[in-house]
Amino acid sequence: MNSCGDMYTALIQYFKFIPEFSSLSYSLKKSLIKNNLNQIFRLNNALILRVTGPVDDPNSTGIVNLFPPDLFLDLCKCIASLLPFLYDPILLKLFLIVLMFSTHLNIRYDNNLTANEDNYSTYNLFNIQNIYVELLWRYIISRCSNYRNAVELFSSFITRLIYSQSISMKLNEYILQTISNQTDQLVPIMKVLWGNDQKE
Repeated sequence: MNSCGDMYTALIQYFKFIPEFSSLSYSLKKSLIKNNLNQIFRLNNALILRVTGPVDDPNSTGIVNLFPPDLFLDLCKCIASLLPFLYDPILLKLFLIVLMFSTHLNIRYDNNLTANEDNYSTYNLFNIQNIYVELLWRYIISRCSNYRNAVELFSSFITRLIYSQSISMKLNEYILQTISNQTDQLVPIMKVLWGNDQKE
């Protein structure tokens, strides 16, 4: 798990280039990362798989041995379902940004996401969400031959995202059971993403 830390960190560095993300408070950025980065990471894994191919993935053997066979199969299906969205780099970037500014993609979300934020910060986050969802929708319409195809593309992504969330719940439960007594061995980014909320 710690071997994935650099990939998570690289994704966070990418989001730091987005002015709206950088302008958020530290606590709000941390909450967004904690609640959304694992879903975004799955999309990133699909991108890596498309570029390198499964044979060239140096971690493939370790991943097979890390998870139970049924969970590994679910993760593979989840990543495969996202592959059709990876051929348009602008579409992919917009998807990534919209997902990061979502309130809580993780089913096991931090329900105190905005508890320590003032109303302005919460309102600002919703405005950012609206801006990027509107950009995403306009881009999809510009790329599709008609309105119906645009709706189908957007709906298809949402359906696959919901499927990914259900797999993520299984993954969360498995990892929390596996590392419940080993949290202190995780690097900081992995503690934030996979640590038990009750122990933080």
